[in-house]
Amino acid sequence: MNIDLTDQIIVICGPTASGKSSLAVELAKLLEAEIVSADSMQIYRELDIGTAKVSSETQSVIRHHMIDIIDPDQTYSVAQYSKEATAAINQILEKGKRVIVCGGTGQYINALLDGLIFIDTPINHEVRKEINQKITDDNRLIWYSGLNEIDPQAGDRISSNDIRRIRRFFEIYQTTGLTQSQIYEKSHAKGPDFKFCAFYLYPDRQQLYKQINLRVEKMFTMGLVEEVKNILIKYPFIRKAQSFQAIGYKETVSYLDGKTDLSSIKQRISQVTRNYAKRQFTWFNAREDLNRINDFGNSNSLNQILKLLNL
Repeated sequence: MNIDLTDQIIVICGPTASGKSSLAVELAKLLEAEIVSADSMQIYRELDIGTAKVSSETQSVIRHHMIDIIDPDQTYSVAQYSKEATAAINQILEKGKRVIVCGGTGQYINALLDGLIFIDTPINHEVRKEINQKITDDNRLIWYSGLNEIDPQAGDRISSNDIRRIRRFFEIYQTTGLTQSQIYEKSHAKGPDFKFCAFYLYPDRQQLYKQINLRVEKMFTMGLVEEVKNILIKYPFIRKAQSFQAIGYKETVSYLDGKTDLSSIKQRISQVTRNYAKRQFTWFNAREDLNRINDFGNSNSLNQILKLLNL
């Protein structure tokens, strides 16, 4: 099946360590395109090695957007990403260039592909406290029954044992007057702002896990410990920041604090990364609009994409 590339935004997504970034760069060279990152941790300045950020040399050859846009002690939302990535795409198109969106953050990819409208659901701490006091392990089944009456679709997604999500459902309902299903419908009402042609790298899992292990070793060889040490010095309160939820950073802090040895930290990061890759597979498998490429981001994948694009 050939795909008409006219006015379409190319998307390359897939699990971590599958070779998305290098594939996107090679494709961008051929198409004279610019790249819009869809990685929730590469947005942070100074988090370079642990996020496998493309080098400054590569960025000097192929322009990248949505990388290094905020400091690591700042917070950032999916709604902000959707707005700013959309603006970046429009800017590139206005220059008459093609766009490649590349990344593995499922929420970012979904926000663009589905053209989501973000419904504001602010945290009301008084409501949260009240709900947490009302809904307990002893009465959660009664509340869960009420949840199903109000929003049966949400009841299908939420387990009767998941008290956290039951509480969150009623917190949002009491704060906004909207059920989860109503919020979902409103958020999907607009549709995407662009035509997308999305490719999903789907390498063999065992080979991917080996690649993850190699990447972790490479990160430490490149100086991850020194990178984390410098960030801790520059940002004294960074440990609780959103950015330090990035895999590799909080684990390395544990090593710097003397709580465990380097070998154990490497094993821990590899395991957590493999678990994350599993979640990414699940996330992207749920979409039916992705062209699956059963390989890493290598020359074979590039040729498959070029063939599908009739180039």
